[in-house]
Amino acid sequence: MIEIGTLKRWSPASEAEEVAFEMRDLEQSDLPQVMALQEVILGRLSRKDLLESFSRAFMESHIGARGFIIGVFVQKRLVAFRNVYFPDANDREWNLGYDIGLESHADLKQVANLQMICVHPDFRGNSLGWRMNVHAIDRLRRMRRFTHLCATVSPYNYWNIRILLKSGFTIRTLKTKYNGKLRHIVYQNLVRPSGGVDANPHLSVRLTDIDGQRDLFRRGFVGVQLREIAGFRAQQRSDYADGFEVVFSG
Repeated sequence: MIEIGTLKRWSPASEAEEVAFEMRDLEQSDLPQVMALQEVILGRLSRKDLLESFSRAFMESHIGARGFIIGVFVQKRLVAFRNVYFPDANDREWNLGYDIGLESHADLKQVANLQMICVHPDFRGNSLGWRMNVHAIDRLRRMRRFTHLCATVSPYNYWNIRILLKSGFTIRTLKTKYNGKLRHIVYQNLVRPSGGVDANPHLSVRLTDIDGQRDLFRRGFVGVQLREIAGFRAQQRSDYADGFEVVFSG
């Protein structure tokens, strides 16, 4: 067992109620619930490119020697999970070290990925994404096998970007991945958490300003904060992500 406690469950028909939960590592027998929760999330996306779906076979490869999956259960029902994957050093698709400029085989062997994260809509607002990240990152540090931790996230997925930044990542670049999906590549050094990044913010660019972000990445800046734009009301946005800006440091 990783963690136990209580969560708030929200329902359109009633006020929030407190329910008991347990967080633990998933096993092969949990895969049907993993795939079912993935389908729930895919069916509710505001943009279809926000999430790259995994096949059952690929999801299964995250359990065992190639990674682990942390899950949250309420009354034996899976309500959230976080995948962690150990890519092969020669896998240019899934080893994100290539995307952030790692070149040596020794470095590429020390890359781990935070992959998919799903939280059922009824349980959002409990910081489950961040809590699962904390446990996953702590375990990777204790393993002492990996130096480089990476993840991908859609530049329109402000919810996950905020969680990743809070979890110690910085945004290093913007790439096209997974059959044409636009993705931020985020990174943290597990051995030196500060990663040598200047903590003082310098410039900010709207989250949906893709060209502006690409220009800053080319100039050597990295994204360090996500900030809501004051006075920018949700109903004025063509995309809710319009109401946020990335703060860059160089």
